[in-house]
Amino acid sequence: MCLLFLYICDSAADDGYRLILADNRDELWDRPTNLAEFWGPNGEILSGVDMEPGKEGGTWLGASKDGKIGVLLNILGILEPKKQGRGPLVTDFLKDELSGDEYIKQKVLPIHQEYNKFNLILVDLRSNSTPVTYYNNKTNTTKNLPNGSYGFDNSITDEPWQKSVHGQVTFTKVIKDHGRKSDKDQLVKSLLGILCDHTRFPDDKQLLKQANMSNTPDDIRLERSAAFVWSPLIRYGTRTNTIILVDKFGECEYIERTLKVPVDPENLTSETKSYKFQFQTQNKL
Repeated sequence: MCLLFLYICDSAADDGYRLILADNRDELWDRPTNLAEFWGPNGEILSGVDMEPGKEGGTWLGASKDGKIGVLLNILGILEPKKQGRGPLVTDFLKDELSGDEYIKQKVLPIHQEYNKFNLILVDLRSNSTPVTYYNNKTNTTKNLPNGSYGFDNSITDEPWQKSVHGQVTFTKVIKDHGRKSDKDQLVKSLLGILCDHTRFPDDKQLLKQANMSNTPDDIRLERSAAFVWSPLIRYGTRTNTIILVDKFGECEYIERTLKVPVDPENLTSETKSYKFQFQTQNKL
């Protein structure tokens, strides 16, 4: 399913961050996936890569060296197996030179019905301002988001789940308390704490509505109500936590923590990969 928290501030101080991103990937534990690495003709894209047969090459989250970030979150609902894989919606954006708005209008809207329901968040850091474009194909809605703090889950933004509402409050406080480069270690620790929160929301009416529509069993619904999803009976849950930090000078730090496979629910272990690079922006930051 996935969960995303995002903070954008174009007026960041020298010791602050222009972008802070915290993301969970919830997926079948045994779905083949490559860990985050640079790839593409010139190694210009950084992301994990889905290697599910027939859907190879897509991703749920990625960044490009020229200053673009894309995130995909599925919307819980009835799945139609014949629909196209959604992962390439992110990778195609990262490969393209189009802005988020242009990409949605030219590349996504004409084919939006060919996919199961999704949220798509596109961030463009290639100039001194930071356009953030949100789109979902459930209501076929596009929004341009101003600077601020946001939470996204497996529903549309107007009908959020409680875990993203609850998590966004904590996320905003963490940024206020630790959103500085000089406090980076505590910031990352706190963000991972949000992503790994096991608090469940059994009375989440929006989640219940979507679960009933998609024939999701009550026990699975309850497990998905938490930020950290844990469904060992179906070998599904939060596999990957990703933190992205971008300062006002265009330095990007990308941290990915992923469960080691094969996943042993009785002895969970993880591995962490970290990358630091400078965005090759078109305009001076």
